[in-house]
Amino acid sequence: MNWNRRPWLLGLLLLVGLVLLASYSLTVGARHIPLPTIWKALVNYDPSQVDELLVQTLRVPRLLLAVACGISFGVAGALMQGITNNPMASPSIMGVNSGAALGLAVAMILLPDSSLNVAVLFAFGGAALATVIIMALANRNGSRMSPVFLALAGTAVSAVLLAITQALVVYFDVAQDLSYWTAGGISGVRMPQVLLLWPWTLIGVVMAVSLSKSVTLLSFGEEMAIGLGGHMGRIRFLAGVAVLILCGSAVAIAGPIGFVGLVTPHMARQLVGIDYRKVIPITALLGAILLVGADLVARSVAAPFEIPLGAITALIGVPFFLYLANRKGAR
Repeated sequence: MNWNRRPWLLGLLLLVGLVLLASYSLTVGARHIPLPTIWKALVNYDPSQVDELLVQTLRVPRLLLAVACGISFGVAGALMQGITNNPMASPSIMGVNSGAALGLAVAMILLPDSSLNVAVLFAFGGAALATVIIMALANRNGSRMSPVFLALAGTAVSAVLLAITQALVVYFDVAQDLSYWTAGGISGVRMPQVLLLWPWTLIGVVMAVSLSKSVTLLSFGEEMAIGLGGHMGRIRFLAGVAVLILCGSAVAIAGPIGFVGLVTPHMARQLVGIDYRKVIPITALLGAILLVGADLVARSVAAPFEIPLGAITALIGVPFFLYLANRKGAR
């Protein structure tokens, strides 16, 4: 079936798949909870029942956070690949996640008793620093800079920022507070954190959708985009702000979960083509499905213990990254 002509049908099927996967994920954990109990916890909550209490206070917030983070990282990756015309761009590879991690570490050091809102703002600042560095490198040689070179530059920037972060947390003795977070994990999340993240996610997605037509022009090349009336500086700036909002908020709460923003935009373009008016909504759904599925695996493989979520996504993303790096077209 040509999904390019029926993106609404593909979106509907993905949404149904996400609902089914999410429903199953609510039953899985150290304690199995049947679907009827979950439904009762959602529509007629009784806090005196242990299973219903677990659903409301632990599993539903965790599920909603996984969905929001999957959307955020996926859409941010699609924007980055579009505005840089680089199929290997993603928040993790291009250093944005590491920048947000650095910002959060600085917040822990300077303001250890600050609220989560303050931590998110510091994460925005760190992500902005990484974005400015990468964009400066991208604009240095313009279209002559190959995707592989830019990906390597992003990896180098990410390594430098990560090294600075590690040095700071060790020197100021906050390594324990940051250790599990840096691996990427959403265990123990509570509803206030979810309610903090979702508005930022929605703002970033709305910005991405509003910029989708312009990002499509950029995917045809900068010269053609300018010829068709695109304002490159404004488009890149606004898309960069959207990436900061999406990545900064998600990383501040869930940690630098890698490779979601690399894999899902490629899957979306294979299904619906290069029109970002279709790519961004499909990428959002694929990102949510990927992260909910990865969280399900993280909780199931070594139950009752959990594998860090970032390790699961890396098992998917690293081989995909190597495949892209070795493709003839990416050279």
